[in-house]
Amino acid sequence: MNIKCFGANRKNNCEVLVVGKCPGDSCSFFKTKAEYRSGRLKASRRLAGLDKEHQLCIAEKYYRGKLPWLEGGAGCER
Repeated sequence: MNIKCFGANRKNNCEVLVVGKCPGDSCSFFKTKAEYRSGRLKASRRLAGLDKEHQLCIAEKYYRGKLPWLEGGAGCER
């Protein structure tokens, strides 16, 4: 495999799913690192566009009260 999945470590083990070895581009979760970063940026922009009340609700539920999408993505990246 020429392009490595964002979830594969140096030993080609998957760090995202419980499958052991990375199945490569046949995996339905396969994304390049660039695709992963692009998706995280899109999600951060979407969250930042919500009203403050919804942002705080999501932050409390999923991010321990922090708003990483407003802090340049800190805490959102792998």
